[in-house]
Amino acid sequence: RSSFIRSVETKTKMKFGEKLRFQMVPEWQHLYLDYDLLKKMIKELEEKHLFVPQITDKGTSLTIPRPTNEAGIPVTRPESYVSQEQFFRVLEQEMRKIEEFTKKQVFEIRRVLSEVQTQLLLYGPKSRTDQALLSVSADTMRINVEKAGEDFLKLEKYVNLNFTGFHKILKKHDRRLPNPCKDFYISRLHDQSWVRGDHSDIMVVMSRVYSALRGDEAVVEKETAKQNFVRSTRKYWVHTEDISSVKYSILQHLPVFLQKKMAGETDSQLVNSVYLDNHAMELYHGRLDKSPGAIALRFRWYGTGNPDTVFVERKTHRESWTGDLSVKERFVIKEHQVQSLLMGTFDLKGEEDKLRQQGKSAEDIQEFVDLASEVIQAINSKQLFPTMRTQYMRTAFQIPFDATVRVSLDTNLCMISERTKETLSCDRWYRDPSKKVPANEITRFPHGVLEVKLQLEDVSKTPLWVSDLLNSGKLLEVHKFSKFIHGCAVIIPEDVRAVPYWIDDASLKESIDKSGAGKLLEQSSGANEFYEHLLPHDSEGNVKVPHHHNSSVSSPVVSAHTSEKTSGPALLSIQAPKRTHTVDEESGQLSSSTSADGLRNCCGGYVYREECCEWAEEMESDHITVQKVEPKLFFANERTFIKWLHMGVILSSISVGVLAFSGSDSQSQYYAVLMLPVSLLFIFYALATFLWRSDKIKSRDNSRWDDPYGPVILTTLLIAALMIQFFFKLAEFMKSIK
Repeated sequence: RSSFIRSVETKTKMKFGEKLRFQMVPEWQHLYLDYDLLKKMIKELEEKHLFVPQITDKGTSLTIPRPTNEAGIPVTRPESYVSQEQFFRVLEQEMRKIEEFTKKQVFEIRRVLSEVQTQLLLYGPKSRTDQALLSVSADTMRINVEKAGEDFLKLEKYVNLNFTGFHKILKKHDRRLPNPCKDFYISRLHDQSWVRGDHSDIMVVMSRVYSALRGDEAVVEKETAKQNFVRSTRKYWVHTEDISSVKYSILQHLPVFLQKKMAGETDSQLVNSVYLDNHAMELYHGRLDKSPGAIALRFRWYGTGNPDTVFVERKTHRESWTGDLSVKERFVIKEHQVQSLLMGTFDLKGEEDKLRQQGKSAEDIQEFVDLASEVIQAINSKQLFPTMRTQYMRTAFQIPFDATVRVSLDTNLCMISERTKETLSCDRWYRDPSKKVPANEITRFPHGVLEVKLQLEDVSKTPLWVSDLLNSGKLLEVHKFSKFIHGCAVIIPEDVRAVPYWIDDASLKESIDKSGAGKLLEQSSGANEFYEHLLPHDSEGNVKVPHHHNSSVSSPVVSAHTSEKTSGPALLSIQAPKRTHTVDEESGQLSSSTSADGLRNCCGGYVYREECCEWAEEMESDHITVQKVEPKLFFANERTFIKWLHMGVILSSISVGVLAFSGSDSQSQYYAVLMLPVSLLFIFYALATFLWRSDKIKSRDNSRWDDPYGPVILTTLLIAALMIQFFFKLAEFMKSIK
């Protein structure tokens, strides 16, 4: 629904006051920010022409007369005077009202979920004998948890509307009145518990309840059974106001995949990844160009605080059209060993002996040695050093050991430069966290990044809830999005020769400008002449995905634009030093790693069903998709052009030959005159189609690349020419008989 409202605002330029009234939950109308009252107070204050004291005055006098207005009349306070103090007092009252209501609603939601959890314990395995009672109780619990989920999402929408309202009213105040206060009250606003509060524990509890009601069980790990699967992965941007809605839609079908070391009741885990590169940004440009064999090296650790266990990961890009798969391989080392790995003094022999003592198989040990040796060689030969770090909170949804559907959602994403004196001199391998990061060495990504991974035996068997989520309009597809590429382009712009296409998206402009990389946007002007349609937002920052009202959401099959037929993967322990073959996130291949990478819509978020909420409608949206381009497509286009050209040349040669060798009084001249323009049409059509299709391939246009009408028209003209010649000959033959 939020996406629909954004679309409506774009078309009608709805004012915020109207938007607020349009989106209010009817039963909560009196609990929203009194926007109209505050706006009226600002108008009255503006009409009074407030006296503005000289800011430079550092003293006063008790005998100076009262100030006068432009007409020389002393400024007096009318009986109905609205003062600045009254305005600020009302502002504070509105903040308290919203905070108290939010706390009350959160408390009630937690109470309902706590009761449902208690009921789950009561109707556990000991009560399985009474199936009828269990079924009734399960239905009741499901209704209660769905109601709690709907209330939570309505509350978040309530918070977002009020938050925007405060921003709007403070901006209006500073624009119309002489004494600005926006900066102070925005800081005050962010200190409010209803703004900064983290209620992700509610999502965790709902995930556990839904998982228990579904009866989720870990799928048995398959190591030997080989099956063919179609693997696909897609990346999406998610607006901040839609994140809870998306989470709720997913957890109704997949549990939150909690790590054993995750502390507290939260649905996310901090992930840090330090990427390596050299001064020429060789790895960056290789990944950006998708060069065959291009690698990315990174050190990753999970959780807050200083790292203890570090995953050394290498990602290798391979072209899927060649039959190869892009892979991710990794091994585990301790934090104190990272420096030795960078300096080329890593004790590979000692680690090999430790693994042998731990009872690891010879195959595992050999794979560890091979991968570690290749990583060390790449670091030394390419002169790699820590360049950029990504940091984000990851929420993963997956049934353990079931890779059919896996979803990960990254929020609070930021990219930090690791090119410091300490890292360049090898004193540290990541930035000292106690030192402040300069503004031009960090960029904060304004959206969440969601990745959907499917592993299916048949694409047509895509779960309906997945299709509904992808078509909900809350996900903005960004083809081949990469955190590594984006971070390097924004925080190290002076060293990159090219930037990714999504840099030109209007929604990123503010974050790029704050990082001091505004020149990047000027340099990339015109770079998206062919790829502008891939950007999820238009030049004004509005979502480009169209939405259509419909009583039923269509669920088209998710097209596996990056798919490969492969054998079923075996999930390996992340503690083993064995190469864990997963699929590259930039390459578009589905992963099968054991890390945390890894939706029924009923008022779930802002896509509402009529039977749940009468005050809202659901909508249908289309994807912003891209066609997959492989080198053979260009050759296929050339072959098609040559075949059409060959046919045109044959027809024109026959026509010219007939004209050259037939007598001037021969009726064969008619045949040549008819066939020659048809042959020229074949040649012109072949050239025009070749150029048109080349442009389609180059721009990766998602429209049809075939021409359903041209061949039919040309064939009809050819048949008509032949039939005319046939009737001429038939008439001549009949005349000779007579």
